[in-house]
Amino acid sequence: MAKITNGEIFQAARDVLEEKDVDKARLADVARKLNVSHAALYKHFENKEALFDAMHSEWLDRIDQPILKQAVRVNVDEREDKLHDWLQAFLTIREDAFLNDRVMMHYYKLKVAEAPELINERLIEFAEAVERIMAWDTFRSQRGLTVMMAFTYFYHPFFADKWSDNLFQPLFESTWLELLPVIRQELEE
Repeated sequence: MAKITNGEIFQAARDVLEEKDVDKARLADVARKLNVSHAALYKHFENKEALFDAMHSEWLDRIDQPILKQAVRVNVDEREDKLHDWLQAFLTIREDAFLNDRVMMHYYKLKVAEAPELINERLIEFAEAVERIMAWDTFRSQRGLTVMMAFTYFYHPFFADKWSDNLFQPLFESTWLELLPVIRQELEE
């Protein structure tokens, strides 16, 4: 029997999630999609939750890591524009990915609803990215957290149903303008 990859397993699991609700999906369903035994999947994942969580993490990494890598320190006179453009790109990438993969977004919403602390790790990564761009080095990324929390509406999956609103972009710019004095104050320090 040929060795199956995590990518193949994740695709089969995603297909199962699309066909069935999370509660009704079973590891045996994924195995059937892959034409392998149920036991063969246990060599990769101890249970369905471990499989779905790994698939979910890989999906989020695929979305977030490219934009997080773009969060680099720039000259002081470029920081304000860089942060604005980075936030805009970050929100657009997340919006596109979430709205184009409703199955994974639904799973993400379920997981965050069950365990809200799951968003904290990502939030810290986003805050650190803001701090890198702005050349801030604050205790526990507090300034970066402030910025990212102000923009929660634009990237948190619970608000996805609002993202297609015609006022989405003006609201982003309005939020940016409200936060700008804080950002500029930090640039002057």
